[in-house]
Amino acid sequence: MTSMLPGLLLRYTLVFIAAQLAIYLLVLALDAFGWGDSMSSAGNVAVLMAAGSSAGSYVTQRLKARPGWGLSLKLSALLAVVAVLLGSLILLAIVWVNGITSAELQLLAAQIGMMPLTATLVLAGVSLALSFPMTLAGFRIGASATAKQIAKQAEVTGI
Repeated sequence: MTSMLPGLLLRYTLVFIAAQLAIYLLVLALDAFGWGDSMSSAGNVAVLMAAGSSAGSYVTQRLKARPGWGLSLKLSALLAVVAVLLGSLILLAIVWVNGITSAELQLLAAQIGMMPLTATLVLAGVSLALSFPMTLAGFRIGASATAKQIAKQAEVTGI
């Protein structure tokens, strides 16, 4: 199982970043028509589902069978943590590119009535709680679809 983790994490990360970039560009285009705000949340769900589906497909290909619920839960939890870390890095890049200062971030945290560290931990916790079910759903969808493909291929080839 540990031998598949590097490939799984690499695939998940690449799909996550590619899907995030595609959704970002789509939201920018739709923002010109006034629809960007409503698409932002749906875009986050789509990114998690796409990356989770890719991960589920990868695991099923490696195991040659659909993973059980226990393995799915464990891997989805790991992938949700990776998603939060990647999202945090993307957010930091946006802050850096836009030149937002630490004073502005502290002011933002104060406006919601929290200390910066508390706001960061709350944001990470909420992100993790929301990322896990979407990643798990995507993982199971990808695993199921790939398991069906493997079964069809075995039926056709007789293997």
